[in-house]
This record gives sequence, C-alpha cells and structure tokens, in this order.
Amino acid sequence: MSDEIKVSVRHLYKIFGSDPQTALEKVKAGMGKTELQAETGHVLGLNDINVDMPAGKTTVIMGLSGSGKSTLIRHLNRLIEPTAGEVFVDGENILTYGERKLRHLRQHKMSMVFQKFALLPHRTVLENAGMAPSIEGQSRKQYAAEATKWLDRVGLEGQGNQYPAQLSGECSSVSGWPAR
Repeated sequence: MSDEIKVSVRHLYKIFGSDPQTALEKVKAGMGKTELQAETGHVLGLNDINVDMPAGKTTVIMGLSGSGKSTLIRHLNRLIEPTAGEVFVDGENILTYGERKLRHLRQHKMSMVFQKFALLPHRTVLENAGMAPSIEGQSRKQYAAEATKWLDRVGLEGQGNQYPAQLSGECSSVSGWPAR
C-alpha cells in the first residue's frame, strides 16, 4: 500500500448562522460551542479539523451524534461549503473548483451514499452498490464482481440479490463502495 495522501483536510471550520465570519473570530479566540451558541446564536459544526486520509486505506470517522461527522463528510465533496480551511483531493484544493471540475470530482473520484434515504428500494443491494459504475455506463455484468467484492468487505456476503428493506439496519453498510 502507498503512503500517498488521497484526501487532506487543513484547518477546517464550519459555523452555521447569519454571520459565520464574526463567529469564527470568536471561536479562534477560544470560545466553545455552547458559549458561541448562547452569545451569538451560531452553531459550531467543525472546529479546526486537520486529517490526512491515505490512498488505498480505509479512514473511519467516529463520534457521538451531533459531533460533526456528517458535516465533515459533506465538505469532502462540497455539499457544504466551509467557513474557513482547505480540502485537498489528490493534492488539489477542491475549494477552488468551479462547477465543471466539481462535477468531475463527484462523478469520477468520490461517491457518497446517505444511509437513511439514498438506497433505491426497487434495486437490489448489488445494484445499489454498483450505482456509480452503472451511471458511468457499465452493465451489471461489468460491475458485479467489483460491487460483490465491496459488499463482502463490509460484511454483506451473499446479500447482493436482497433488497434494502430485507436487510434491516445492514443496508447502511453499502456505503463502503469505493470512490471512482
């Protein structure tokens, strides 16, 4: 495996509210989440996040409910814009990307499955896991082996022909599909 850094996040902040830049100054001066919300009405979503994600390895983001896991992940494909910081993919700061480069990033370098509502109930688990290559024009026959490999890797061996509703809580594991 390579030690090459695939994704690098530097000094990432996200503050939700009407004047995030003013709130950011308070956070950088040491104000915490609770005090910030009480004083300004702003919500501190991410506070100076720094992380490197190596190519070819799995990075796990864990934390309590409300700790910013989903907020961080949504910054990696720019579904959310940061208040401050940088996000690099393959050495390029994606925050400088225009619509065209951003679309290419989302179509070819990464994907995201929202575990609560994005699995298509009328498609099998295999078809859901193979959605990215399917959108790129690959047939089920072309993507089936790769999709099955990833289903096996996340503990869904033999479940490819099931539908999401048949898996109970396990259907969220399909998010293990690699970025393309």
